[in-house]
Amino acid sequence: MDESEVLADVEEDIERIRNHSAARTVFRQRRSDIDTVNSTRTLCDSDIEYIMIYGRRYCGQYYMPNDEAEQARGQMLHGVFRDIFDYRLTSIPLHNPKNILDIGTGTGEWAIEMGEQYPEAEVIGTDIARIQDTAVPENVFFQIDDAEHEDGWTFSAEFDLVHLRCMQGAFTDWQHIYSEAFKVLAPGGYLEVIDFDNHTRILSYFRDDPDVAAWLVAVNEASKRSGRSRGDAHLNPDLLREIGFVDVRISEKIIPTGAWPTDPRERNLGKHFLLTMFHGIEAMALRPLTEYMNWGIEEVEQSIKFMEDRLWAVALDKEKSQGMGFIVKTLVGMKPFEGGVPEVDVPDEESIKTLTSLSGDIYSDK
Repeated sequence: MDESEVLADVEEDIERIRNHSAARTVFRQRRSDIDTVNSTRTLCDSDIEYIMIYGRRYCGQYYMPNDEAEQARGQMLHGVFRDIFDYRLTSIPLHNPKNILDIGTGTGEWAIEMGEQYPEAEVIGTDIARIQDTAVPENVFFQIDDAEHEDGWTFSAEFDLVHLRCMQGAFTDWQHIYSEAFKVLAPGGYLEVIDFDNHTRILSYFRDDPDVAAWLVAVNEASKRSGRSRGDAHLNPDLLREIGFVDVRISEKIIPTGAWPTDPRERNLGKHFLLTMFHGIEAMALRPLTEYMNWGIEEVEQSIKFMEDRLWAVALDKEKSQGMGFIVKTLVGMKPFEGGVPEVDVPDEESIKTLTSLSGDIYSDK
């Protein structure tokens, strides 16, 4: 399978994703931030600082762009996460939730689908940039907010779930984020953090090419110099336990990458994820390497092209790519009940699979 075949194979699915978003019919224009009692808005539209860096648009100090290209990649990545989690939006067993919070909501796909799944709950998605849909379910609200604002989180409601996904490199102080989440959770409410590992597994496929590892080292060093480290240190369960979370658990899943899977579903997933990673190389490296490593733009562009070529070559080689994949970790913790009420267990994988098979796929359009 070559590049043209992979691109042609996923083009229809990309269009399906766009059409699915455009075809929503039960939505109305969202209310303004001040209309929801749960608003903790710390930024106004006029506060948003957009920066153009070598053709990519950024917001504030965040190292990833938020332009149309990155938004499209984010929507595809959302579909990948739906697949690897068996079309479940969260691993937390929610029972008639009233309030759900999504930090770093991006284009808002997760928040919107949670609003669809739990129509009686109020779902709030926050981000430092306003790039979400302008038409949303009537129970979903987006607001501009800096999760690291010095005033902390000032939501008036208590949340049943606080969710963060793919936020490595976004914050200077994860302990602050976790403490604020603990504060706004209802007793028995859960924090769920989903993110990639430090790429140990994927690097094993490039043992004969030290330049690949050196490039990742440079990107990670740039993130450290920026004060917003990448990697998976924030997924340490002890960070939650120190704050007071109980029932703390961490689990892993592997996203197949490339053309090696024989199972049709995994093969399709592997191709889609390969494209998100291919187009994510420039996104994750352009600003960090130019601003914090003082690389010239030509050097950065050459390194990006090198990484794209290496990833593509290995991922599309059925022999070299056998078992190739990225590790995704899910860290969860519960705010304890007052008075020592017994904790509610998160079901294990086998229980979830059984429930899923009985209830059927709620996303039948997939």
